[in-house]
Amino acid sequence: MALKLRKYASIWWANVVAKRARKGKAKIRSWDHMRDKLKDEFLPSHYLQDNYLKLHNLKQGTKSVEEYTREFEQLLLKCDLKEDKTQTLIRYLSGLDEHIAHVIELHPYSSLDNLSSLACKGETTKKVQG
Repeated sequence: MALKLRKYASIWWANVVAKRARKGKAKIRSWDHMRDKLKDEFLPSHYLQDNYLKLHNLKQGTKSVEEYTREFEQLLLKCDLKEDKTQTLIRYLSGLDEHIAHVIELHPYSSLDNLSSLACKGETTKKVQG
């Protein structure tokens, strides 16, 4: 793994490696396993809960579709959700402005990129009509 930890994190990781060696445990060789160890040590317990709540309650509101999409994608990354793609698309759709969501529902979509492009077009249509 090509990763450089600094200061306390570096000392902490060296200690984890040494303890595992003393106990005869295998080296941590996967990024997922290392990431989980880092999260357990350095993320406050409420971090994931706070981000799940933000994602669950996220609404477009006065944000542009682009701003909403960016925030949605950032929260997805922070939450590291393991959900079906269809669930993610419905989650995104349910937070959009109601008028835009209704317009999009009339069109086929298969990915978040596709859905956000349709939402941008719907936003433009709403401004023109509005």
